[in-house]
Amino acid sequence: MSCPHLGELKSFQPPRLSQSVHREECTQCFDNQDQPLGIDVCLKCFTGGCLDRDRHHIRTHVSKTGHTFTLNVKRKPKPSANRKMRNLQRKMTKLAIVEDREEDKYEHKTVVKCWKCNPETGLELPEATADAQTKTLVDGVMQSLSSARQSEVKAWEEEIAACEHTLMLEQFATGHIQPSGLAHCGKCDLKENLWLCLTCGSLGCGRQQFGGIGGNGHGLQHFEETRHPVSVKLGTITPEGNADIYCYICNDTKLDPELSTHLATFGINVQTQTKTEKSMTELVSRLFTR
Repeated sequence: MSCPHLGELKSFQPPRLSQSVHREECTQCFDNQDQPLGIDVCLKCFTGGCLDRDRHHIRTHVSKTGHTFTLNVKRKPKPSANRKMRNLQRKMTKLAIVEDREEDKYEHKTVVKCWKCNPETGLELPEATADAQTKTLVDGVMQSLSSARQSEVKAWEEEIAACEHTLMLEQFATGHIQPSGLAHCGKCDLKENLWLCLTCGSLGCGRQQFGGIGGNGHGLQHFEETRHPVSVKLGTITPEGNADIYCYICNDTKLDPELSTHLATFGINVQTQTKTEKSMTELVSRLFTR
């Protein structure tokens, strides 16, 4: 049975990096993606709901909100995951940090559902992801930071504080920097993992990070040459004025209470920014909580 409502999905947007996506468990009970029926994630607001016949939390959500498309998510362990991990550990001959990726341990089965076509259980539409825009939406849900992981990240962020170098920052206005997507490192062609010196506005790439994030360390080189202490990672700036701030003198992540003002010196209005990269807190949390 084909769905006459599929065209409505073209107006749906993937979740933003800062948006909570409840794809692991129901927001109203303890049912989760590991159970036989899995979890349905609303493709409009990304709330997760169970399919239990008695509780029917996703059906209740659909009827109350009018959000009629969901993504059913089921997860199960890969049978060979533990064996592969043991073999990998035997082959490691020197100290290394290896990212423990979820896709190495589990396999996910997903399918888009329309609740207009079947108000009781939702009509499964396996053909929906043949459309490139719908596939991007589904990929965005599955690659997003889950609500549980966002809570872990928030706990890490609460420990970050300002230092004397962010509180007493001196700036030299050198003009506006290029808009996001056009800016690149001042010493190479990298356009991601870029750090803006909050003293002079120099753009330098960061150091290489786990997960394949490239970098040639030109931001650190700039500090060594100038002793300008504080930089901000461009792709992590949010409209709320949050971002990755690093103090090279303290050699640690720090808080800049006046970040919006400091960025305005270089023509950056935080209210117009969109977060495009994971913060260091998110990356570290991912490494140590899996």
